[in-house]
Amino acid sequence: MYIAFGRKVVDTEEVKNEIENNTEFKVIKDMSKGTKREDMLAFNLSIGIDILNGIIEDDYSIDNLSEDELFDEYISLSEELATDMEDILPDESIMDIKAYKWDISDNDIKLVIAITHEEIGEGKLKDVMRRLITQLE
Repeated sequence: MYIAFGRKVVDTEEVKNEIENNTEFKVIKDMSKGTKREDMLAFNLSIGIDILNGIIEDDYSIDNLSEDELFDEYISLSEELATDMEDILPDESIMDIKAYKWDISDNDIKLVIAITHEEIGEGKLKDVMRRLITQLE
């Protein structure tokens, strides 16, 4: 799918490949159509618990954390790691990221990322993120 991105056009397939080739995240689904906009990209992502555990163990003993504390740590760490993606995204992009689920059966954390050109603004980006999260629930 092609997205109007400032003064250029971006292929969501290329962005998906950049994410998968340069980060620990896997793209579950291209949600760009679900934004109902022609100027936003969106992806449903996942990151493995094993990857997160490896990072958390540098600071904590996982055995000493309650399930709630571990969940909070997984959510915040996965969102923090996703924020580092800005280096591989198109220039002048802004993004919103929400981790929304610890999927025990897949042993991963699920996230949604919405990306748009900075001219569109944070307000529209937040509106789209609310719509995307609603679609997933």
